Amino acid sequence: MWTSSYSDYQQFLFDKIKGLKDDFLTPIGFRKISQIFNEEGLKTPRGSPFKNNHVHSIYKKGLIREERMNRKDIVE
Repeated sequence: MWTSSYSDYQQFLFDKIKGLKDDFLTPIGFRKISQIFNEEGLKTPRGSPFKNNHVHSIYKKGLIREERMNRKDIVE
């Protein structure tokens, strides 16, 4: 029913943020993730340098999207 409207780059950014945020014993904060992305030369999907609010927004909306894509629909 739901189709993915994420570009490959948006999916790449979300997967990378989720990996940095969830996979460590002590999660990395959004500010540190934005610094890592800027050091690697990555840009936001709109072409701006990363700030912590960009990382938070991508992470939050990506989790909502994952939940929507993976939930079971109730059919009556």
